[in-house]
Amino acid sequence: MPKHLYSSAVIILLMLGLSPAIYGQGITVSPTRLFFSGEPGSVQKQSIVITNAGKEAVAFNVSLNDWYRDSIGQKVYLPPNSTTSSNAGWIKTSANVINIPPGSSQELIATMEVPRHLKNDSISNSMLMLTQIAKQEDRYLKQNNVGIKVLFEFALHVYFTPAANKTEDLDFVAIDTLSSGKSNTGKKIAVKVKNTGNIISDAMVEFEFIHKTTGQESKLTPVAISMMPGASQIIYFDVPVELKGAFKGVSILRIGDASNVKVGEKNLFF
Repeated sequence: MPKHLYSSAVIILLMLGLSPAIYGQGITVSPTRLFFSGEPGSVQKQSIVITNAGKEAVAFNVSLNDWYRDSIGQKVYLPPNSTTSSNAGWIKTSANVINIPPGSSQELIATMEVPRHLKNDSISNSMLMLTQIAKQEDRYLKQNNVGIKVLFEFALHVYFTPAANKTEDLDFVAIDTLSSGKSNTGKKIAVKVKNTGNIISDAMVEFEFIHKTTGQESKLTPVAISMMPGASQIIYFDVPVELKGAFKGVSILRIGDASNVKVGEKNLFF
């Protein structure tokens, strides 16, 4: 291929998380999760603020998807209204396209109309997507003879919880060791957790090793999780290669504001 010719590609970066706001390319979106709760037939509104701190105008398409988490907590996306737990059909937004000049903010209103004859007492969910619209005059970053245009897509969780649902509780299902041989290299601890309550629950999962002879503790980096009622998730922790001997493995589950704490234990030998 001649050096003055190059292909073009568009890369969409998905931005999501548990933080109150998410950022990308000078764009701030807040909040990242919309929690609706009420009775059948109720109408509720929530405001989303998109701020453009950059030097160029940006525009976003507004759409809705269904989603669920797989066994290890990864999100799987589906077309709207394709799952039994979907509330995508209940939501209307104040705009289908939102334009934000540089140095300014725009408000997007999400209105949820809960079906009047709703009999399901389960939590429903969907994902509100803000997908950046490519402009013809956008500059491409030339790299290895490929023009790369980076766009951003922000994914905002949307939940509806029936007013009667109040129980928040998670519990351990199992703590297992995944072995890859005699060395600790590649070994993992698999902690399986289930949401036994009837509301969405946020939690921190911690894991530490306590040497049975010396009492020395080795604490691993905690993992944040968010789970729908009835859902189960496996959280993996890498076993430090330097651990040798008999240990007590302790996993701590801090639910919600951390006043609800569960502890799971397992004897381990490396």
